[in-house]
Amino acid sequence: MILTAVNTEPLSLDRLAAKIRKSSNFRFVWQWYHREAGASPTAPPSATPAPTATEARRVLSAAIADPGCRKVLRSTFDSMYDSVFSIESLHEHCRLERRDEEFQNTMAKAAADRLGAYSRKRSDASPKERRRIDALFGSVGEYHAFEFLPGSIPGCEVCSERENYLFTNWFFGVAWDWCFVVLWKDSDLAWVGFLTDTD
Repeated sequence: MILTAVNTEPLSLDRLAAKIRKSSNFRFVWQWYHREAGASPTAPPSATPAPTATEARRVLSAAIADPGCRKVLRSTFDSMYDSVFSIESLHEHCRLERRDEEFQNTMAKAAADRLGAYSRKRSDASPKERRRIDALFGSVGEYHAFEFLPGSIPGCEVCSERENYLFTNWFFGVAWDWCFVVLWKDSDLAWVGFLTDTD
């Protein structure tokens, strides 16, 4: 898959980002992309297949492989623990799963300072808070949110390692890390977001 970074954002995440970054030491960055295998503009919505986890993995893998596409991580890397930015391909057993509600819940909790290790209170987002996230990303169209999750294959040395799914040291190797890929059913847009609670 070939990705092209989008410089003009289809929707503004500035207010959401400001809330997340204001809460307990969160780092939140994202990048919009156009993906090669998008929906045809002449195809009726019913003929457009829904995005899949396989497609989401291709998007994330392509973003990691292309230095231009991973620029958002490199440019926001902080040498708190490591002096040099590093990134590697995804471990074969790690997976992307469609988790729309978890995506909405995670983003809303982060914005309300109820997600990370330093939050005074940790609790799920309310239905109203989740609906705000859903409406924000849904303003582009019907979307599918995929969460990047660790592998869990018995006997695999990599799967047994702590935080085996963190493909870059941008995440600082701590336990409060999230990566989401959002794809739209009737658009060639892709959004990849990274969230971590740092020391």
